[in-house]
Amino acid sequence: MYRAGPLGSGPHPQARALAFGLGLLAALTALFCWFGVQDFEIAREHKQRDRFLAAGRDGVLRLTTISDTDVEAKVEQILDTSTGEFHEDFQQRSAWFIDTVKRSKSKTVGTVLEVGLETVDTDRAEVLVAVSVKTSLTGTQAPARLWRMRISLQDVNGEAKVSDVEFIP
Repeated sequence: MYRAGPLGSGPHPQARALAFGLGLLAALTALFCWFGVQDFEIAREHKQRDRFLAAGRDGVLRLTTISDTDVEAKVEQILDTSTGEFHEDFQQRSAWFIDTVKRSKSKTVGTVLEVGLETVDTDRAEVLVAVSVKTSLTGTQAPARLWRMRISLQDVNGEAKVSDVEFIP
C-alpha cells in the first residue's frame, strides 16, 4: 500500500515551477531553431531560383542581342557563360558566326517578354523564356519575331552557365 509522506516532503512548488519553466524554455528554443532552419532553407531556395531565372534571361539576351560592331565581344561573353556541349559547339562555329554577322551587317535586338522556371534541381535548371527579336540586315529592318526558348543551365563553381538552348515551336 502506498503511503503519503509527511506534508511538505515532496518536491517544493518552486522546484516544480523551475523544472516546468526550463522544460518550456528548452521546447521553445528547439521550436525557434527549427523555424530558423526552415526560413534559411526557403531563403536559399529563393536565391537559387532567382539566380537561375536571371542567368536564363541574361543568356537569352546575350544570344539575341548582337550586331556586326560588337560580335567578337558578344561571342566571348557567350563562351564565358556557357558550358558543356553547347559551349563546345558554339566555340567550333564562332568564327563562321562572326564572319556571317559582319558580312551581312546584321543587328539583332532581343527583348525578354517573360521568363519562368520549368525545372530546378540543386545544380541545374531549365528556364523557359519568351523573347521578341528585331533583326536588320544591311540596314533593312525585318518585323519582330516572337521566340520561345528553353535554356538549360548548369551550376559551375557557383555560376549558372548555359548548357543547352532549344527553340520551342
